[in-house]
Amino acid sequence: MAWLILSMYITLMPVVLAGIANMKVLKSSWLKTWQTPIDNGRVWRDGRPFFGANKTWRGAVGMVICSVAAMILWGVICRIFPYLEQRNQFYIFNRNTVLFNSFAGALLGVAYILFELPNSFIKRRMNISPGKAAYVTNPWKYMWLDQMDSLFGCALVLWLFYPLSFGQYLGYVFLGAATHLGINVILVKIGWKKAI
Repeated sequence: MAWLILSMYITLMPVVLAGIANMKVLKSSWLKTWQTPIDNGRVWRDGRPFFGANKTWRGAVGMVICSVAAMILWGVICRIFPYLEQRNQFYIFNRNTVLFNSFAGALLGVAYILFELPNSFIKRRMNISPGKAAYVTNPWKYMWLDQMDSLFGCALVLWLFYPLSFGQYLGYVFLGAATHLGINVILVKIGWKKAI
């Protein structure tokens, strides 16, 4: 069991690194011209935004770029330390190359963003303001959903390259969500995020 959890962390470490790097991107002046909301300010028939002001092209493009960079960097680290490469499920049936890592990293970044959007859409329908899930009644339910949404997509990308069982797929989602939540707590404490 411990080996499996370790393997999961080794495999999805680029997603963790990319998420942290993208927080730094959003705090910087980089890609400022892409600050436009993905929904372009359009509203649904209930008069509320589709996704909200926090879901921007800047965050989406930044996440894809950071995911590609993190996957390439982690691939280099895995080549230096064969123990990591042998336990990285991306490399069980695929060679650890820059080309493969760029492709897989781009897919992870796109999946991360796309799988966040339905959750944002639902929260806008429930009148939960962007970034305010922690302040509603029953906040843990929404905070867990906030951490899980992107993991459903990232685990699906892994499944394209490695035959995950349904249990492994859910394991990635839940372990990833718990890790995401823990990292968000740290990012709030050090001032990189405003809310969990």
